[in-house]
Amino acid sequence: MTPPPAPPQQGGERIPLSFGEGAGVRFLNELFFMNKFERQILCFQWKIFDGLRWAKTRLVPGWVLRHIGYALLVPGVIVVGFLVLGMVNIVWYSFLTYSPEHFVLHQFTLDNYAQFFKNPLHLKVFWRTFYISVIVTIFSVGFGFPYAYTVVRAQSTAIQKLLLIGLFLPFFTGEIVRAYGWLIILGKNGLANSLLNTLGIANLRLIYNEFAVIVGLSQIMLPFAVLMLAPAITNIRQDMELAAENLGANKFKTLFYVVIPLSKPGIVSAAIVVFTLSMTEYAIPALLGGRLVNFSANVIYDAMFHVGDYPAGAALSVLLVSIVSALVFVIFKGISRKTTAN
Repeated sequence: MTPPPAPPQQGGERIPLSFGEGAGVRFLNELFFMNKFERQILCFQWKIFDGLRWAKTRLVPGWVLRHIGYALLVPGVIVVGFLVLGMVNIVWYSFLTYSPEHFVLHQFTLDNYAQFFKNPLHLKVFWRTFYISVIVTIFSVGFGFPYAYTVVRAQSTAIQKLLLIGLFLPFFTGEIVRAYGWLIILGKNGLANSLLNTLGIANLRLIYNEFAVIVGLSQIMLPFAVLMLAPAITNIRQDMELAAENLGANKFKTLFYVVIPLSKPGIVSAAIVVFTLSMTEYAIPALLGGRLVNFSANVIYDAMFHVGDYPAGAALSVLLVSIVSALVFVIFKGISRKTTAN
């Protein structure tokens, strides 16, 4: 096959061949004007793709290609399977008997669950875990909503990038590092008390109490709330806000009567995520609470690793997971009923 004739030259410039329109035709035009080195690179790439295609048809069985989607689920199923097996093992341990000499006796009992309701310490710790988690959820969602709204609606790209950097930067530091940062800020001679001293106010006890735990948890949970709220706000068309303003609504009325009602799915999702993570928190109450503001996770850790009472710790774990799951189920059920009614 003889190559096509060279195109005519005008003013030293190439005039592309008029083979027609379309991606294939444009590729032929580009191929015709390639030099020898570029054609060799292209041929090498084609050989690689041909080799991969040959390997796909010869080395990979056909049934694997037909079920490749299921094969990709295998790693996730394995991870979830290990979690399920671990939870089953914890449930099994929760029905066993604790012995100071043998640690665990394989004797069925319900005393581990009964002790949760009989021991006022367990009820006090669970109640503290619950109401602090609710407060943290309110603060995180309350402060996270305007942050997420500003990120989504920011007109300046620089401001948007700056807010995103501020949002994701805490994920590059561990939870322990951030907790120690709050210890430096809220400590007896920390930044907060130093500022109060300059104003003539005596030192305040800002750490090893519920205030420090709420502050630390709110700062850690805020990015999770923003990440759940931002997609919900993004799905709200800005035309609806402009229409409300054209009808006479100011910024606050538009926010409360248009944006917030349409953001309810994201608000509920953010509240559930923050609440469940706060209920199972361990490090922040241990560090900022100074072992004086224990959560349920701290009591579970002490029962298992300090006392060695694995059945009691397992029973507390099962109760914590069950109660949190029940609360989430009730919330979802209520939302689904409202959605169906509407």
